[in-house]
Amino acid sequence: MEIELKYSAAPETGRKIIADLEENSGAEAREIPMEAVYFDTEDRALREKKLTYRIRREGNDHILTIKYGRGSDKGNSGLYRREEINVPVSADFIEKPGIDVLDDTPVYKEFDKAVGGQYSDDLGIMLPLKPLVPVIRMEFMRKEITANLKNGGKAAVSYDEGKILAEGREAPISEVEAELIEGNEEELTEFGEFLTEKYGISPLNKSKYARGLKLLEDK
Repeated sequence: MEIELKYSAAPETGRKIIADLEENSGAEAREIPMEAVYFDTEDRALREKKLTYRIRREGNDHILTIKYGRGSDKGNSGLYRREEINVPVSADFIEKPGIDVLDDTPVYKEFDKAVGGQYSDDLGIMLPLKPLVPVIRMEFMRKEITANLKNGGKAAVSYDEGKILAEGREAPISEVEAELIEGNEEELTEFGEFLTEKYGISPLNKSKYARGLKLLEDK
């Protein structure tokens, strides 16, 4: 399960958080250029089932990520808990995205129901698969560093800066994330409280994808 905190931060604040963590740890943050494309069917079958299908380029790597489950915390704390599956794919997979690579995962049946073939009693044939089409694209630079938590845990702290693109509309990305690597949720929450008190950042209760969907709705 993915457990992370998300915060909205002005660019200068996001950069300062990473710079301060670098100074305190003596380590250097990684810079990772990222491009992400989110897919769905024309009738938004995946969204209906609360399934997220994303292909992201992370530097030279290409990762298919499936997210499902609860999402953001209802207490408006910026805390997200979602099941996540990551599958490395080839660079050209994005040209013909499919679900066969999910065959051994617990969500394959749900995806098959959403996009798989369905038998038509009227026609007496199996209707073709619903194609997955790109609906939202993102471009951003991630600066990421590992932070030590209070009781020995660890979190991947990142600052993302870029933009969300959806059918001719766009929105900025400027957010800080802290994803739990080792330890427990309480340690992560305490670390988040430290960040908000020291830097004045605000919990972000809509994911990048949710903000992209809002762009589509506002057309």
